[in-house]
Amino acid sequence: MTALRDWLKANKLEAVADALEAADIDLDILPELSEADLAELGLSLGNRRRLLKVIAEVGTAPPETAAAAAPEGAADAERRQVTVMFCDLVGSTALSGAIDPEHLGDLIRRYQNAAGGAIGRYGGFVAKFMGDGILAYFGFPQAFEDAAERAVRAALAIVSDVGGIARPDGAKLQTRVGIATGLVVVGELIGQGASQERTIVGETPNLAARLQALAVPDQIVVAEATQQLLGGLFELGATGPHALKGIAVPVMAWQVVGEASVESRFAAIRHADLPMIGRAHEMGMLLERWRLAVAGEGQIVTVSGEAGIGKSRIAQSLQERIADRHTRIQLQCSPYHSDSALYPVIQHLARAARFAPDDTAEAKLAKLAALFPADRLPLAAELLSLPVAPSSMSPAQRKAATIAMLNDALLRLAEAEPLLLVLEDAHWIDATTLELMTRLADSIGVARLLIVVTARPEFAPPWQARAHATLLTLNRLGRAECTALVAGVAQAHGLTAETVAAIVAKTDGVPLFAEELTRSVLEQAGQDGAAVPATLKDSLMARLDRLGEAREVAQIASVIGRQFAFDLLDAVAPKRDVLEASLAKLVTAGIVFPEGRGVERGFTFKHALVRDAAYESLLLARRREWHERVARALEERFPQTAANEPELLAYHFGEAGLAADACGYRLKAGDRAVTRSAMSEAVANFTAGLKAAEGLADPARQRWRLDLLLKLGPPLMATRGMQGGEVADLYTRAA
Repeated sequence: MTALRDWLKANKLEAVADALEAADIDLDILPELSEADLAELGLSLGNRRRLLKVIAEVGTAPPETAAAAAPEGAADAERRQVTVMFCDLVGSTALSGAIDPEHLGDLIRRYQNAAGGAIGRYGGFVAKFMGDGILAYFGFPQAFEDAAERAVRAALAIVSDVGGIARPDGAKLQTRVGIATGLVVVGELIGQGASQERTIVGETPNLAARLQALAVPDQIVVAEATQQLLGGLFELGATGPHALKGIAVPVMAWQVVGEASVESRFAAIRHADLPMIGRAHEMGMLLERWRLAVAGEGQIVTVSGEAGIGKSRIAQSLQERIADRHTRIQLQCSPYHSDSALYPVIQHLARAARFAPDDTAEAKLAKLAALFPADRLPLAAELLSLPVAPSSMSPAQRKAATIAMLNDALLRLAEAEPLLLVLEDAHWIDATTLELMTRLADSIGVARLLIVVTARPEFAPPWQARAHATLLTLNRLGRAECTALVAGVAQAHGLTAETVAAIVAKTDGVPLFAEELTRSVLEQAGQDGAAVPATLKDSLMARLDRLGEAREVAQIASVIGRQFAFDLLDAVAPKRDVLEASLAKLVTAGIVFPEGRGVERGFTFKHALVRDAAYESLLLARRREWHERVARALEERFPQTAANEPELLAYHFGEAGLAADACGYRLKAGDRAVTRSAMSEAVANFTAGLKAAEGLADPARQRWRLDLLLKLGPPLMATRGMQGGEVADLYTRAA
C-alpha cells in the first residue's frame, strides 16, 4: 500500500485513492491541489470538499502519524448491508498469449485505472485488484442512501471507459460486471504489512462473482435484492433463475440495459399507489398559492423536510389535484451531477424534445427547433452539446445569455397558460441552476407561474426573503395518520392491531419509514418486523457513518435502548473524555434529542429505526459484550434500578448470553409483579425465565425450570383459569 493510500485510509477517504494514483499524485503534492484540479480528476463535489477539509485540518502527515490519528475501533468488524461489484476483463487469458507481457501489463494497468476511477467517482471502495478482476464495495467504509444505484452507475461508466481502450490489434477492451446486495460482516483486518486487507464475509461477494461469470461481454448483471433497490431508475431485463455454484437455491438475475428516462426520482424508486394522508393543511396552502399564480401573482414555495417525510409525495399530489388546464415542467436535481451546470434543465429539454438514443445531431437539432425560436436556438443547442457555429461571446457572456434565454422561455410559457414548475431535491442543485432559479424567482411577480421546490433542511433558499416566497416545512405524521398509512399499505393482508401499533411506534411519523417497514412485515408473512427493511438500511447507515467517532457512542447507546440515561452511558462508554462532544454531535445531527436535566439527564433516539440500524450494525459478539457491560453497570452502580426494574437486567443478561443471571432476575421480576397483583406481568416474566433456562446445561437448567414453574402456577391460575390439577400436572411433566 502506498503512503498516499495509507493517509487516505486513515482519514476515511479511500474512495478517491484510485483517481489520485491514476494521475501520479502522492502526498508531496497533495496540498498543492486546488478544487479545480480535483474536479478535473473526476472527484465528486462531496469528496473534493472532504479532501480539502482534511488537508486543511490535519495536513498530509506521513502514514505512521496518520494511522495513529485514526479513531480507536476503526478496524472493528461490523454487520451492514453492502452492494458488492465484481468486474472482470474479457479475454485476458487469450490476450496474454498473443502480446508481449510488457504490453499486457500496460493494458491491464489502463483497465484498472479506468475501472478504479469510475468506482471512485461514485463513492465506491476498491477492495482488491486480482489481476484482471476487481472487487469493489458500495456502502463500506462509507454508507450511502443510494449504494445500489451508485454501483450500477459505476458499472455503466466502467463498460464505457474500458471500451475506449484499444488492444494492439485495434479491438476494444470489454468487461463483465456482476453486482449483488446483502448483509455481510465487513471491516475485520487480516494479514500483515502490505498484504493486510479488510475482509468481507457473507454470501454477497460470492453471488456477485457468480453473476459476473453469467454476463456476456460488456454486460452488467445484478441480483434480485439489488434490482429491488433500483426501482425504475434503470432499464432492466430479467434473465430468469440460475443455478449458481455454492448457492443453495436458484437465483433470479437481471441485466442492466441502460439508464431509464425518468422525470422524478420519487416516481422511479418509491411506491406511488397510496393516497396522501395527513397533509390537508399543507395541501391547502399549496392550492392557495396555485390560485394566486393563476391570477397572475407568481409564487415560489420551498417544501422542506428530512428524507422520507413526504416532500415529493405532496408535490405529486398537487399535480394530481390541479384540474384546470396548465403546463407542467419537472426538473430533477442529481447527487451525481451537482457540479454539472444546468443538468436538470438539460435533462428536461432532452425529454421535451423527445431525443432518441439513435438520433443524429441533425435530427436532435431539428427536434430542438420546435421548442425554441431561431434566434434562441444556437444557445439551446450549445447547452445540449449539439454542433453550432462558433460564438463571439466570452464564456461568461454565454452563461448570462443562456440563463436569460431560459428565464424568458419559462415566462413565455406562463403567458400561454398557467405553469407549474417543480424542482426536486434542491439540496443537490448545481450553482448555475440555482442562479437560474433565483433569477426566475425575481421575475415571476406578475407571471402565471408557481414554482415548487423540494429540499432537505440543509438547503437554504436564496429567494426566501421575497414577498411571494413561502417556506413550507413538513413535520412528522401524527399517530392516527401513521396508523391510517400503515393500514393503506397493508390493505387486506390481515395485520393484527398489535403489529400495526408496533410499526407505528417504530416509524415515528415518517411516511417512508411506515411504508417500507409495513411492506417488509408483509413480505415476512406478518412477522413482527424487528429488522430494518433492506430499502432503508443504506440511508440509515449513511446517517450514522456521517457521525465519525460519535457513531460508536450511538452504537453503545442503541444497546441500552431507544431511551438512555446519561449516567448509564457514561458508566459503560470506553471513551468518557469525548462522550459529551459525541453526544453533542448526535444531537446536532438529529440522531438523538436530550431529555431532562441534572441527575435525570437522558436522551432518546429520534427514530426507532435509526436506533435499530445502529444496533444491527454491531457484531453479535460485540452486542453480547455491551449487553453484559450494561447489566453489570446496573448491578454495581445503580442498585435502585436493579431493585425496581429487575426485568431490565434480565433482558440485558439474556441478550449477553448469561442465562443463569437472566433466570435469576426474571424470577425477581415475577415475584415483584405478584406482590403487586400484576399477574399477567408475572406470567410473562416467569415464562421468559423458562425460555432463558433452555440455554443452560443440566442440572442447572432443570433446577431453574422447577423454581420458575413453581412460581408460575398461581399466576396462571389467576389469569387463565387453570385448575389446581392442571398446574400439578404441569409440575409433574417438568419434573
